[in-house]
Amino acid sequence: MEAPSRQRTSSSSANTKQWQTGQQLEQLVLLYWALSAILGGVFLYDWITAWNVGATLGNPWLVASLVSTWLLSQIVYMLVARHDDRPFRWKPTVLFALGNGICETFAFALVYRLGSVIGVTLMSLFLVQFADITGFLVGSLFFVIYGGLIHGLFWIKLLPPHFDDSPQSRRLRRFRPLIETALVLSWTLCFWLYNDIWTVAGFHILVDFVLMFRVRPPLFAGLGR
Repeated sequence: MEAPSRQRTSSSSANTKQWQTGQQLEQLVLLYWALSAILGGVFLYDWITAWNVGATLGNPWLVASLVSTWLLSQIVYMLVARHDDRPFRWKPTVLFALGNGICETFAFALVYRLGSVIGVTLMSLFLVQFADITGFLVGSLFFVIYGGLIHGLFWIKLLPPHFDDSPQSRRLRRFRPLIETALVLSWTLCFWLYNDIWTVAGFHILVDFVLMFRVRPPLFAGLGR
């Protein structure tokens, strides 16, 4: 009679440990969002309090770039990612898409702006006429580097393994760095041309919604469906 009891206790302990691990991961995500929001509020106050979406939408070439790069990146992502029958949950999906879509965009914009200031400052010492475009290029480079680091060192530890390893998937995944770079350049054009952070946040929310829909990581599962 003691064996079933021990088995139930062992199972309960495993579930508790798994839930504690889940809570720890969620706390890391919330901490990341909080730091991004605080730093963004301090250093990007002028961008955050402005509403320059109309300027972006008034540029048909930029809109075409934003939509096409988003569609291409998400189609490829849907083809190479998997969820392994994890359940889809609406509440965690909405929370993550909005929270990460907005807060991490603040982090991206902050890194871009830092790079832009460095690029403009350095080029102004030599060729002032190229300072603005240099700021855009250096800021975009900072964005790309930060995006690679945050996904490679942070998100990869929080998300379950979710890439299909079939030959077709591996072939498609070779194009993802190029596609993601094109996506980043579309976003940084919004920053450079119009100081528009909210259009980028909107597209980032869509990206994170697709991630939650396709991968279904067990983040914030305690919220229920």
